[in-house]
Amino acid sequence: MKHSSLIIVLLTIVMIGCKPTVPKQFIQPGDLEDILYDYHVAQAMAIENRQGGFDNSYNRNAYFQAVLKKHGVTEAEFDSSLVYYYSHAERLRTIYQDVRERLNEDAKALGASVGDLNKYSQYSSTGDTANVWQNETDLLLIPQPTQNRYDIYVKADTSYYKGDTFMFQFMSDFIYQSGSRDAVVCLLAKYEGDSITQTVNHITITGQSQVRIPQNRDGRLKELRGYIYLNNNEREADVRKMLFISQIQLIRFHQKKKDDEPKTNEASKADSLRRVADSARVARDTTRRGDQSGERRKLLPADKGTAIHRMDQLPAKPTRR
Repeated sequence: MKHSSLIIVLLTIVMIGCKPTVPKQFIQPGDLEDILYDYHVAQAMAIENRQGGFDNSYNRNAYFQAVLKKHGVTEAEFDSSLVYYYSHAERLRTIYQDVRERLNEDAKALGASVGDLNKYSQYSSTGDTANVWQNETDLLLIPQPTQNRYDIYVKADTSYYKGDTFMFQFMSDFIYQSGSRDAVVCLLAKYEGDSITQTVNHITITGQSQVRIPQNRDGRLKELRGYIYLNNNEREADVRKMLFISQIQLIRFHQKKKDDEPKTNEASKADSLRRVADSARVARDTTRRGDQSGERRKLLPADKGTAIHRMDQLPAKPTRR
């Protein structure tokens, strides 16, 4: 028994000792989290304090340099550390998840209102409005082959109906040293009868992004395919570029119930008949009021008109002079 306990202790020590760590020459995960957190706060300040009505790269870079100076890190050290984390994307994604949570908590503490993205987070995978996304919700894209594209695939089941509409949404965070920011979101919706609709959007800013898939009343959705692709328009391979996608959701909206839909022709005819009957009752009331006022009127025979209560005024009596 003692030998078994000793073996377990030794195995635990070995597993802890063999746990992969970040080499000392690179920024450690906790420190990198603090830098990235301050980076996003600084970028928000740069946008808030922009001059001339537009956001220039010089202003953003000045705030970025201030963040590095605060943490005692050079730009070369930061870039070399990102290169290391590029090859260990899972670690970087975990760091960014913590950064996003801290930013969200700060926003709540400042009294930020609940946006459209968080509004749908409470929905389950059932109901008229549901979040049907079941894949990973956070991902990291860098402009390198095999790491610059994320493929989307959703297979519909019996809970999808004709007339459903969809909204694909997420949060995007760009960290760019230079160059234009451009990510492409492409969605292909395939319906019964093999009809297909394609929706393409370009993502160029940090923040909330939404892609809406239009309604199809003729068929039920069979599958949804697509991708998120990070473009690289610059030739420099060592330029710092990174896009973190978080809080991915696919919201499905069922169409309104039949009671809320426009009435059919038969229902419209029934309403018309009711209006005619109501008009007839109003006409009879008007006739009585006319007779009581002393006007000399008579009912027309049925062959004199189509309205059953049409009135014709009698000739006025001649007056003596």
